[in-house]
Amino acid sequence: MDWKKIKKIDAHVHILPPEILKLYREGEPDCPWAHADPDEYAGVMEKYNVEKTVIVPNNDGRMYYPKADDTNRWLGELQKKYPDLFFAFADVRKEGSYFMEDSPYVLEDAINEYGLAGLKIHPNNLQLDADSLEMVPLLRKAAELKVPVMIHSNPCKVGFHDNCAPDKINKMMQVFPDLTIITAHMGGMKWQDAITGCGYVDISAVLPEFVNLYGIEQTNRILRGFGTDRLIFATDYPDVWFTETESIYETYCDILNQMDFSEEEAYKIAYGNIEKILGKHFNSN
Repeated sequence: MDWKKIKKIDAHVHILPPEILKLYREGEPDCPWAHADPDEYAGVMEKYNVEKTVIVPNNDGRMYYPKADDTNRWLGELQKKYPDLFFAFADVRKEGSYFMEDSPYVLEDAINEYGLAGLKIHPNNLQLDADSLEMVPLLRKAAELKVPVMIHSNPCKVGFHDNCAPDKINKMMQVFPDLTIITAHMGGMKWQDAITGCGYVDISAVLPEFVNLYGIEQTNRILRGFGTDRLIFATDYPDVWFTETESIYETYCDILNQMDFSEEEAYKIAYGNIEKILGKHFNSN
């Protein structure tokens, strides 16, 4: 199985607005974020047989526009400019005390007005627990709109960094059983809490770290524990942990080539599962 040649959808990629990208290219040209350019990335996609990509924001006004609605409008324009390559998930932002009141309307506009395909929640950047009551109106709106929700889950430090822990995501899945949730980064080092719940999981960012910690055979067992009906191929391009952005794909393909997935299982992970999730958005794009 050659994962470089397998048809893939990368379900977790960051592309920056041109104004922010320019700042990185002028001030930090060696930073991976200086490669978060749609045209440059389109060339990477072709090289590694990535047919489509899900562009996700991160609820951070320093990396995107200060207002979530402006970010969503730009993401909608990005989808229209690259209709055969990109889907995009909506941004939300915690501004003052009005997250509960405003965020459902921001999401509704993102889906109905700008044509976005889902919602991205980054609890750390919002400084909200994934199971906070403040999330309830937003998740209720996502369920009503029938769009998937990707939730960052890579707890790594004490304090608010743990607010994205998988057990918190599992609680919200119980509140919203009809909501399609993608747990990003496999729940990080709390993957054991994610393996028994958390819906779909993307393998972005943490897969190489798993191999470093556990080795190939144990990482293979962990992925098998999640099951191939839940796993989604994703990289987190242009992941800041990699010094050369294309090495993300080299590393991921090399690791996955050492796994024991059948051709049918590899197709589910690389393409089929996220295609099923995107549903009508996939078919209309």
